Amino acid sequence: MSYLFHNLLHFSRLLHAAGLDVHAGRMPDVAAALSQIDIARRSDFYFTLRTLLIHRHQDLGPFDDAFRVFWRRPPGERSMTDLRALGERRRYGKPEVDFGGCPAHRTHEL
Repeated sequence: MSYLFHNLLHFSRLLHAAGLDVHAGRMPDVAAALSQIDIARRSDFYFTLRTLLIHRHQDLGPFDDAFRVFWRRPPGERSMTDLRALGERRRYGKPEVDFGGCPAHRTHEL
């Protein structure tokens, strides 16, 4: 099972827990529809889910809130990988630039 489909099932459960009338049986239809769009375009992804999952007007607001929270970008979009594990060493102090051939300006602090 793909990570996306797994997350779609979790999202469906979240919507259901929020009181929205969403049926988990719709997820295969949603997955098929998502294969026809560019899921990297957030608006396309959003409107595909909303169109296929929501059929009551009163569910639009709660759906928007749930979508915004569940599909948010990771905070700061920082990598959780410790760069030291990749052989990178921490650097302290101001960065320096070596201008190479110019003896009077060999190394300068930025």
